[in-house]
Amino acid sequence: MNEFPLPENEEKRLIKLAYHDLIGLAKDPSLDVFTETARLIADSPASFLSIMERDTQTVQSCVGIELDFIDRQNTVCQYAVQSGKTLIIKDTLEDERSSDNPLILASGIRFYAGIPLLDEEGLVLGTLCVIDYKPKTLSSSQISALEKLGAAVSRNLMDRVRYSNAEYFEQLFSVTNNLIGVMDYDFKIKKINPAFENAFCLKNEDVIGKSFSEVLKMRNADINLEEVDWTGGEHAVTTNFILKSCESAYIEWNFKRSKKQNKSFCFGRNITRLVNDKQKIERSEKRFRTFFENAIGLMSMHDMEGNILAVNEKGREILKYSLEETKKLNLRDLVPKNNLPLL
Repeated sequence: MNEFPLPENEEKRLIKLAYHDLIGLAKDPSLDVFTETARLIADSPASFLSIMERDTQTVQSCVGIELDFIDRQNTVCQYAVQSGKTLIIKDTLEDERSSDNPLILASGIRFYAGIPLLDEEGLVLGTLCVIDYKPKTLSSSQISALEKLGAAVSRNLMDRVRYSNAEYFEQLFSVTNNLIGVMDYDFKIKKINPAFENAFCLKNEDVIGKSFSEVLKMRNADINLEEVDWTGGEHAVTTNFILKSCESAYIEWNFKRSKKQNKSFCFGRNITRLVNDKQKIERSEKRFRTFFENAIGLMSMHDMEGNILAVNEKGREILKYSLEETKKLNLRDLVPKNNLPLL
């Protein structure tokens, strides 16, 4: 059982920490500029920046004090994490949340200010803290400056995963066999990946600024995205176009349109082989159906339970059943009783 207060969204918060890749990190010197700035704003001798994991507060940066890890139950920051609001303790010995805290007592800390580091959903990732060894207060302007600094830290932490995702997308963009295009909100092409270039035998620089519809028309394909209902922000369509080799190709397109990002994206999958295989099956079924209906003797199809699925025209004449009546039959209705054991 936990011996420290938890926010109502604790599990979701922990999942978000994992998403932002903020679990089990070593100290990051690039964050020292934030802790040093916090110390100067508060005119305090020490400050630190940390991530609050499930049971441990992992320090990412500290100035004026040496800290690496703190058990969550022993840190005052747990209260800022629980509330999601700035916590100011003017005198730690006079506040029940810190007066008997072993870390506070052992280190002689008398003043504490903790700024929660919030992500875009308001989930607390960690805290930016300043401490002093004497009781004190902060002005409203100092608190406001610390909160703005905390928001900057949060953006920095979240931008790291965005950069990582963007790097992954860039790699995927280059190596995937699927066609990918980045466009503006009005479907003017900004960039296409190598698979797109190869399929259309075009270079990226040849299509920048052209509308998606215009590029497709270069290969005898036609699509008008302006007439699509974009209420849901997505659209799917299959197009047929002619390759440079004069062969016909089928591309299954999925479009996403984001007004917030002022961008549109297209993802194309070459389904030519699937379409060709389907057409072969359809032609084969058509030939079989023609043979079945024009056979000079009785022919029927049934499932594994013996239920009749179809009987050809000649068979219906022989059996003297109508088309509708044959659909209600089972093989047992047609086979002589003495032959039933053979079924």
